[in-house]
Amino acid sequence: MNYISTRGGDESLSLAELLTRGTAGNGGLFVPEQWPTVDASGMERLKSGEYAEIASRILALFGADSLAAGLVDDATRTAMDRFAKPVGPPLTQLGDSLWSLELIHGPTLAFKDFALAPLAEIIDQNLAQQNRHATVLCATSGDTGAATVSAFANRERLKAVVLFPAGGVSEFQRRQMTTTNAANVLPISVEGDFDDCQRLVKALYQTPAAQSYGYTAVNSINIVRILLQSAYYFRSSGQLSTGPDDRINYVVPTGNFGNVYAAYIARQLGAPINRLIVSSNENDVLPRLFDSGSMHSSRTVKTVSPSMDIQVSSNFERLLWHIKNGDGNAVSQSQHNLENSSSYTLSESEMATLHANFSAIRCSEEEAFAAMQHVYDQHQKIICPHTATAIHAARQMHKQLNGKTVVVETAHPAKFSAAVERAIGIKPSLPPVASAIMTAEEQFETSVASEQVVQQVIDKYFKG
Repeated sequence: MNYISTRGGDESLSLAELLTRGTAGNGGLFVPEQWPTVDASGMERLKSGEYAEIASRILALFGADSLAAGLVDDATRTAMDRFAKPVGPPLTQLGDSLWSLELIHGPTLAFKDFALAPLAEIIDQNLAQQNRHATVLCATSGDTGAATVSAFANRERLKAVVLFPAGGVSEFQRRQMTTTNAANVLPISVEGDFDDCQRLVKALYQTPAAQSYGYTAVNSINIVRILLQSAYYFRSSGQLSTGPDDRINYVVPTGNFGNVYAAYIARQLGAPINRLIVSSNENDVLPRLFDSGSMHSSRTVKTVSPSMDIQVSSNFERLLWHIKNGDGNAVSQSQHNLENSSSYTLSESEMATLHANFSAIRCSEEEAFAAMQHVYDQHQKIICPHTATAIHAARQMHKQLNGKTVVVETAHPAKFSAAVERAIGIKPSLPPVASAIMTAEEQFETSVASEQVVQQVIDKYFKG
């Protein structure tokens, strides 16, 4: 199993080589050269068992044999030992045909933990066997940065640099990144939005410093992380599906398209998944694309769901590659148009392919507050504002969806306590493991949105 760029070219890498790579040399994202096939018995193994077991089985399909024998199994088991519910994320029923998949029981209380924790262990063990070092370079709208810091802090062979938008994450998210006091972790507050942070990371991969630092990606640019995330879609659909005709709908709060793309991977491999619904806040670049056929970036608006405050949905490039039947040149031209003219347009046939698999719903701040109140009133359950967009979408599409629907609960409500309190009048309690960070001393650097200045900050921190 090798991986190629969404933008074409001759580059072809194994899964082991991808662990310490960001974008492809031509700026594209890596995708599997071909999809593995899964027979009936293999599918049953992907739908049942503990999360760590399923994640390992998925990576085995996608080229884990390029790593040392037993490394992935050991790394995923070790990572899940830190979770409050290590067997796997629970499903909570919210109605006759509606469930919530609680991806909130990891070390940083967000769905990113389920991929970043095992990915960190895999990278660390692989570097140890090769006697190498690397630097994780991460752009975040909140949760990815917190999960990255948690997963990579205090590792001898790894440094972690996390870029987050100043004022663009919740206080809790920021403190999760800035209070570890780990010498190998550098949080940088960037004067800009998430899209600026993402642009800086991509630019830094192409600089001379990239080789000396060994820059590698762990946000959803990294296809291994997305493959790991597909494990909870296999597991949850397997728990709910009662037969070959019982297929599950998923509503996924989405900014950068990585989490819902993981669900698409599971669906492509044969998991019992029906429709995938993207929910968005006021930064509705994806719903606009689904409605108009035009991917058109706009000004990012700060909302109560900051992890979705994104206007350049980087991972959609991988789906675009599928929509264009693996035509790297066509993807490259579309991305060139997006980067230089802020837009591209899908054809009618491409839109038909998109709509055959996906729907998208925009949720305003008022609608998110109403969804949070509804869930609390009906089920005495407190949800975060990101999950609220998915609840809103599920309610909007209820009559159009056949069978069971799962709302993906992406973060603990305490991470966004001010928004929750505005919505339902109750401030969610912090889990004991998280309480200390609200009074701990913060340590981070600041930078303008310039790749040269960010690199200078990195050099100063790690080289003095």
